Amino acid sequence: ELEKLSTLEKNSSELNVTSSYLDWLTNVPWGNMSQENLDIKSGRKILDSDHYGLDDVKDTILAYIAIGKLKGGIQGNRLCLSGPPGVAKNIHC
Repeated sequence: ELEKLSTLEKNSSELNVTSSYLDWLTNVPWGNMSQENLDIKSGRKILDSDHYGLDDVKDTILAYIAIGKLKGGIQGNRLCLSGPPGVAKNIHC
């Protein structure tokens, strides 16, 4: 991404997108860890209060939490939400 950024024209619309992505990426608190919360009811409450609709996505997240609860923890697994910009992929539970 840094190489791409250095080759983009200053008037390019992709310059802003790439620059914003790199800014976001460098501001992610990579070293911060939190305790796992595998409480499904709490997860549902948080998802419903923070996000309107998106029931399919919420069900996927809750199924992920349920599997983690059955296995005794998430242990390094990640849930990847994909889609175009602006479609609520940055859900935090």
